[in-house]
Amino acid sequence: MKCARMSGLYIHIPFCGSRCPYCDFSFVVRKDHHAERYVKALLKEFRTRTAGNRPQYDTIFFGGGTPSEIDPRFLNGILAEVQSVADLSSRIEITAEANPEDRDHFYPIRESGVNRLSLGVQALDNESLKALGRRHSKESALAAYDSARCAGFDNINIDLIFGAPDQSRLDWENTLDRAIELDPEHFSVYGLTIERDTAFDRRRKKGQLPLPTEGVQADMYEAAVERLGESDYIQYEISNFSKPGKACRHNIACWERQPYLGIGLSAHSFLNGCRTWNNRDLMAYIEKVESTGLAIEEEEIISDESEQLEQIMLGLRRPDGIPEELTRHATKLDDLLESRLIERTNGRIRLTPPGLLLADLVCAELVKEL
Repeated sequence: MKCARMSGLYIHIPFCGSRCPYCDFSFVVRKDHHAERYVKALLKEFRTRTAGNRPQYDTIFFGGGTPSEIDPRFLNGILAEVQSVADLSSRIEITAEANPEDRDHFYPIRESGVNRLSLGVQALDNESLKALGRRHSKESALAAYDSARCAGFDNINIDLIFGAPDQSRLDWENTLDRAIELDPEHFSVYGLTIERDTAFDRRRKKGQLPLPTEGVQADMYEAAVERLGESDYIQYEISNFSKPGKACRHNIACWERQPYLGIGLSAHSFLNGCRTWNNRDLMAYIEKVESTGLAIEEEEIISDESEQLEQIMLGLRRPDGIPEELTRHATKLDDLLESRLIERTNGRIRLTPPGLLLADLVCAELVKEL
């Protein structure tokens, strides 16, 4: 049996206790009774995808959905199966996403081998939480953080969202200050985006979604960068901040386009220059894997042109940017330099502070005519 070097393993757990009005990830609500059958299918897919190899993993990431929603024995069983057929790094990073209302599961999740918890706090004021459709309160979020520490987690990420309906800059700054007081190892800070076919999308189309103005949202982002920087968090990606040595290694590997395997509903993989993704329908995924061992819906062979586009779009999100040679055919390069949205530094192109606020626009302009 040969070893197959892979940077990471992504495992999708699609079950959720409720439907957040902004979420367009692949998830199912109130279908936990399918969890056992789903996990059996997921492990069959894993054995099929790794047959004939002994993969080596530096990171494992349980995403969702809500991995903490299901009985922790399922995560334990998955990790036991992975360990039986793969070589895990001595410094393996194993992350699980979790919601505050599942804090009773944190101890068994830690006991299963998960050593990094990503806690979906989103806000620390009850009005913003209610506006975001979250089930937990500020008080239960704080209690959940304490529970995670008591369970033995010494590497915790807190997810925060700014730009919630009716959220003021003061609301957001209060959330930031209280979250920083908790002293987690990592923050992921995202502006609320309105995805197609979500409840928020439908409300916006009806004029029923009172969002902060773009200017206020820009101020909120700048407040996060400033306050987290003052608290010694390093901004290593547009939306991610960590204490020294605590950056999420799984995400970094994906941004650097290192190979990874994704298993489970809708999971993406990037192996041997090919990107694949699985079926998004729960029962279709289960039945397909039960009958064939796989549920790949589509695949894309990455061309040289696509590779260059990915390098630009992923690399610009990092502080050191991208090699200037990647942009040599970009017709908008000089315009973006003149507008001070990007800058040249030691043969590299990177976003300026104003450019960070318009990262998607800058990327679109750079790749438009490549």
